[in-house]
Amino acid sequence: MTKRERMLKALRHQIPDEVPCCPDISIMIPIKLTRKPYWEVFRDDKDGLYYENYSTHKMLKAYLDACKYFNIIAWCFYINPDFNRDDVSYTSKIIEKNLSRIVTRTTMHTPEGDLWSETLFPIDNPPTAYRKFIKDFKKQFRFIKYFYPELDNIDFSPVIQERRLAGDNGVNALSAFPPSLVHLDGFVDGGLGKLGLIYYDYPELILQYKKLHEDWTIRYLKKIIKSECCDSILTGGSGLMTWQSPKITKDLSLDGLKQITRICKEANLISHLHSCGFEKELVKMCAEETDLDAIEPLETPPQGDCDLKEIKQKYGNKLVLKGNLNTTRFMLSDVKTVKSDAIKCIEDAAEGGGFILSTGDETSRDTTHENIFKLVEVCEKYGRY
Repeated sequence: MTKRERMLKALRHQIPDEVPCCPDISIMIPIKLTRKPYWEVFRDDKDGLYYENYSTHKMLKAYLDACKYFNIIAWCFYINPDFNRDDVSYTSKIIEKNLSRIVTRTTMHTPEGDLWSETLFPIDNPPTAYRKFIKDFKKQFRFIKYFYPELDNIDFSPVIQERRLAGDNGVNALSAFPPSLVHLDGFVDGGLGKLGLIYYDYPELILQYKKLHEDWTIRYLKKIIKSECCDSILTGGSGLMTWQSPKITKDLSLDGLKQITRICKEANLISHLHSCGFEKELVKMCAEETDLDAIEPLETPPQGDCDLKEIKQKYGNKLVLKGNLNTTRFMLSDVKTVKSDAIKCIEDAAEGGGFILSTGDETSRDTTHENIFKLVEVCEKYGRY
């Protein structure tokens, strides 16, 4: 069975030849393996811009090379379709540069005026956008529509190419996220504290945002399905239940999750939710109120609140579980401990299928290679059903 076949079988809640080994090495370790400054990978050759969203062909190549090196399954979500926009353009310039960091200012040009953001690119870590485009949510709300491109002229061929490059070594996904404070953080300045105030101070605008986001996402999802460009839909959002209370998640995000997962189910397309941090309540919500297929990374305390064995017993018949090695422990442990922890995950969640061995979110940059190789060995030796 190829890695691709193994992963797809597990994601469809069937029993493959062995437990798939798919630790999350999505950003830091692949770039470190290139021995290049991190900012080089986030510069897109097509237009010379620096990006903070990790969606570059250099990032995809670094990731696929790393997966082949470690002999793990690739799970690709790096390449987006081309939207061929006429209404919005971007220019970027370096405003600070030294041996350890680059700071860029990106200007977003719209028919109603310009917006700007600033991003820090450390030499040895992923970038961080520390100033974002929307500075005044109320006064600049009219600009939010420009973060949702028109859907009449989408080219999905880059996504199809990503799946071809993954080949038998993995699967690919495109994102279709529900509305959330996490999503707003992508372009609204101020971080979680400010977004929490915005949520309560401007309920009418939040409702308008929710409707705009849901309507666009559903139309986009239907285009994705028609294109047949990907193996699964990535939904949720990083820290969805950490950035939001269960109440906010129900009010703001659950309707979108219901629609996304229902449409995926009707199209026989796998829906796969990522939400690092606290996730226990979200697992329950998704199992009981949505048509979700798979959920990850099920982080353990203190970063999260998930007990893999308990979740398997309660929701393993409904959801495929992907996780949940503690990433800090995984980085700091010796191979003997890694082996013991990985075997425990398999014992806790593999019975009956529907389990993928992975880390509880991004594998830390300084994790030893031996620890990652050990996961492959454990799946081959102990991951039989």
